[in-house]
Amino acid sequence: MTPFENKDNEAPIVVAYLYNTNGMATWCWEAAHALHELGHEVILCVSTETTLPGVPKVRILHIDKQSEPPGPTGFYGKGSSLLRRSLSTKPDGVLGRIHLQLATQQVIPSCYVLNQSTLVDRRVDCKQLVASWSYPVDLVSYLKKTITLAPNKSAEAIFRTGLDAAGWWRKDWRGMREADCVLSVTSRLNTILRSRGVRSNVVYPGTNVPPLVRRTNSGIRMLVAAESLNAPRKRILWMLEAVKRVNPQSGLVLQLAGGADDEVRHAASQCGLPFEFLGKLRREEFQSVMQQADIFCFGSILDDYGYVLVEAMANGLVPVAPKLAPFDEIVGDAGSCYEATNQDSFAHTVNSAISGLSEGTRFRTWQRASEIFSRRSFGQSILNSMKSASL
Repeated sequence: MTPFENKDNEAPIVVAYLYNTNGMATWCWEAAHALHELGHEVILCVSTETTLPGVPKVRILHIDKQSEPPGPTGFYGKGSSLLRRSLSTKPDGVLGRIHLQLATQQVIPSCYVLNQSTLVDRRVDCKQLVASWSYPVDLVSYLKKTITLAPNKSAEAIFRTGLDAAGWWRKDWRGMREADCVLSVTSRLNTILRSRGVRSNVVYPGTNVPPLVRRTNSGIRMLVAAESLNAPRKRILWMLEAVKRVNPQSGLVLQLAGGADDEVRHAASQCGLPFEFLGKLRREEFQSVMQQADIFCFGSILDDYGYVLVEAMANGLVPVAPKLAPFDEIVGDAGSCYEATNQDSFAHTVNSAISGLSEGTRFRTWQRASEIFSRRSFGQSILNSMKSASL
């Protein structure tokens, strides 16, 4: 790799790091491009094993994933190792490796913009901003959320997931307290962090907001999407059951994007509405699908942030989401929220969204995304946080 050439001798902002395809990885991609579009030199750190979601407009620094050394053997050895590793609040060392690798390229960053708490490392002498996702931020909430997601309800699964939750609670608080500024993804989170003495600013995760496209198809299309439609936390099966209560005379066509097993396909065939399986889509394909849809339904009640909600709103879809934080804050008055576990409420909300559809409602949704969740707003909020961290 050749040394980086900084524009006008500007020290680059380093965004770290993109290592999978979830919302936290999307955050890195969008943060890097938001800052780039505001005229800043940006380096995006990416795992060598990760496939990028598009053609990057920023410089890429590839980071090799390090394998963990062999752990102890035996029941007690493995148990004590698991306990220490889960509850440790030490930085994971990735930022140190990034900093060292940049030094070999004669690059001294102006700031690190980080997507998770374990990256914050005060051994690295550079300004560090970190995104904070989880709300509420108390230990009980971490335990409740993680145990709910346990793959099964065996004592071992509950113990392991509970231990993992306690560990992340400790790691997150260590990272937030040691960061120069926390980038809180919602105003609720920002308020509670500030009340506990953490330097924090609201920085809504942003996305690229394309021009609003006029639909060319007839009928009404309701889109449901997830990388894996059978992932329990996405509650696709719950929504498909609730869809049976939606007015069948509405002319609604249900579209499902993502991987699906036979159980999901059977549930769709029983939902009482015409439906289409679109399969897994590349990022640009998914955006094209969104531009021709009308309503986006979001079912998860366990995600820390509904990034796909923001992307749908940026394409003019009217969002339907649970009446829970942070989803209600994302949707605002540009969509509708339903009682999270009430299928009649879900169906009523969808029916209301259908009856209220117009170009005006699509524009209102798109406008909210443009004003609050655009790359420009995202990038400027990060820059403002960098400035406040220097005061």
